[in-house]
Amino acid sequence: MKKRLLGLDILRDIGVIFIFFYHFFIEYVVSGQGTDVSMLDYNYFFNILARPASIFLFLISGYALMYNHEEDMPLSKYYLRRFKGLFIPFYIAYIFTFIACYIVNGQMPGAGVAKRFFIFTLTGTDGVAQMVYPTFYLIGEWFMSCIVVCYVLFPLLAWLHKRFRILTLILLIVWYLILLLVHNPFPFTQLMNPLLILVYFYVGMDLQTSFGDREFKKYARIIAGIISVLVFIYFCLIGYVPSLAFLILPQEQTELIYFAWSIALFIALRDIDLKEGKPLYKFVTYLSGISWFIILMHHRIMILFYSHIDVSTFSRSQIWLLLLACIVITLLASELVRMVSNKTKILIFGK
Repeated sequence: MKKRLLGLDILRDIGVIFIFFYHFFIEYVVSGQGTDVSMLDYNYFFNILARPASIFLFLISGYALMYNHEEDMPLSKYYLRRFKGLFIPFYIAYIFTFIACYIVNGQMPGAGVAKRFFIFTLTGTDGVAQMVYPTFYLIGEWFMSCIVVCYVLFPLLAWLHKRFRILTLILLIVWYLILLLVHNPFPFTQLMNPLLILVYFYVGMDLQTSFGDREFKKYARIIAGIISVLVFIYFCLIGYVPSLAFLILPQEQTELIYFAWSIALFIALRDIDLKEGKPLYKFVTYLSGISWFIILMHHRIMILFYSHIDVSTFSRSQIWLLLLACIVITLLASELVRMVSNKTKILIFGK
């Protein structure tokens, strides 16, 4: 049995936490039309790690597939495994969310949208497709669309990695830099483009091949940790100290910093270990185990709250209570989706 890499669980937890809080505070402004300016400061703080969190979620997805040797599985077994892990929770979560939106909003989600566009939801790609076409999008974000593409192309990437590892990495990096810095031919931001995200996924695959089960050297982890702290301080300074605003870089160049920062965080945290059975260990593994369900459910729950509550009159304490309510309801909804998904898998596949 492969050793559990607790550091990957920690990275996954960091990602889910920062994405969750970022969405709560950004929806306070966007959907809730909230007026408490301090919420903008909280939004910025959690946004600092929200983007790198998304990146290293893709990194560790590619890493985990190689770590578990899924490239050696028969294609039918691999795709069935990905379908059970990715799409069954997505479909279950979508059905529950669809019903909730209908009850709360009093109308069918996607009313007026051509039924043919439901294909994007069935394939889990409506998070990105909605930026181009009217869709039935409800949950999963652009993240779902991108991870679907990554998982579909993984066998091809694994084949290329085995035979043309360095050449493939070079070509992907060149493509990445062209798409990011030179020209984006697509009608939506390259930061949510699966064909750019694929690079992060492949780098995760390559990190596993390069380092395998070997622990990173202590000095490498320390240096990576120091770099991570310094980058975090940089983003705090440019966001909270007006006189340093001149240090703010364009979005595309900032993405390169996020990419490097994600790798640094990976190196710094991958080999962290905790004593099994201790409360912190249990928390880390629990949150990691339910993270996919949280990603699926949390954002729409927040939007439903903000769309039907006038938060412009809320006191600070009421906002924190709303945050607590979102946390509790998201956890309960995630547990429900996980339970129903597991029972569905057993019903359909027998295990």
